Amino acid sequence: MRSFAALWFALVLGSFGAPVLAEEPAIPGHVVVARVSDDALIIWDASPEIAAIVTNKTADDAANAQLERDALRVLAQNVSRLEKSAKSVTVRVIYNKTGAVSPVYGAPTFAGVERYATLEASYKDAAADRDKWKELDPKHAVPSWIAFKVIGRLPPR
Repeated sequence: MRSFAALWFALVLGSFGAPVLAEEPAIPGHVVVARVSDDALIIWDASPEIAAIVTNKTADDAANAQLERDALRVLAQNVSRLEKSAKSVTVRVIYNKTGAVSPVYGAPTFAGVERYATLEASYKDAAADRDKWKELDPKHAVPSWIAFKVIGRLPPR
């Protein structure tokens, strides 16, 4: 009976799940739309991407360029969730800091959250120009109406 219920649940969940769009690849981390009006706020937990930057020993300039473009992708994928009355939108880039390895669990401990950077734009620019900047080629400059500010520090590499 339990296996039938599990199968039924999987079938129902699969039939109502959100479609995955091929043109919008997943961005590492978790995104939360925290405020949809006025000064809209999107929070992107970029912990997996920051971990890859540390593992690959990526230089700061290259890491910042990568994070800026991915924050722009986060904005592109979530701008439609904001209210049209919004004045501005900020993507706050954060990551989880890790501490010493716990002798009890054998895993790094949680050492807080680092606010690493912000990407800011007016809502009108983001909404109106969305289709033009959504899939930026790495060779092209980011739009001039985007302001990316590093306010924190990357972990040591």
